[in-house]
Amino acid sequence: MSKDEKIQSLIKEELKSESSREKYLNILDHRIDDNRKSMGKHFLVLLLTALAFPLLMETKISEISIGPLKIIDSKIALSLIPTVFTFVYYKYLMIWFDLVEQKRTFKLLTAELFGIDVKSFLNDRLKPFSITDSIDKHHSQRKLDSIGCITYFFWIPTGFILILFPFAFEFYLIKKVFEILNPKSIFEWLLFIAPILIGLFTILMLIQVIRNDLKKDKASTQQRV
Repeated sequence: MSKDEKIQSLIKEELKSESSREKYLNILDHRIDDNRKSMGKHFLVLLLTALAFPLLMETKISEISIGPLKIIDSKIALSLIPTVFTFVYYKYLMIWFDLVEQKRTFKLLTAELFGIDVKSFLNDRLKPFSITDSIDKHHSQRKLDSIGCITYFFWIPTGFILILFPFAFEFYLIKKVFEILNPKSIFEWLLFIAPILIGLFTILMLIQVIRNDLKKDKASTQQRV
């Protein structure tokens, strides 16, 4: 049984009445909107931390104030940026994975609620907009012209770059922090090790998600055969 079939089965078993499906759909729509806003905020934090690091390296700031917190040592402020960046990126990915599942449930629920095909034009119009879904839709057609093939091969490396760039930037941040901080005390070593552990955990989490999806796709394919 594929992931979509499992969700459809749960919808039929747990949301038996039309009113319960409508209520669930309304709540789900709000949760999708909340996750979109949360991803936007996290992306802004990632962007600000990425811009702040080189600025702090080039300028000599005697004191940094974050609300009631004051950081006098600029080296400490620089050393905190990799930890903030890696943790926020981890949360960003977790919210993204949750959003993907929410959108999958949304399209299956609308198809069940209105009695239309999941991949139909009408159901497609109800889905919340997504850049990745839009790209996949335009390139999943059976026939692609020359421009479609060019854009398709353009998006493949672009996708890999977008996924791998944050990890490359994390490596750059950690390397620079080690050079600047030259850790000696336990606190300094913690500042250096923390982003490494978070980054490794994020990579392992990504591998686990990909493996689970591949296993489920393989199992569903074997069942169909």
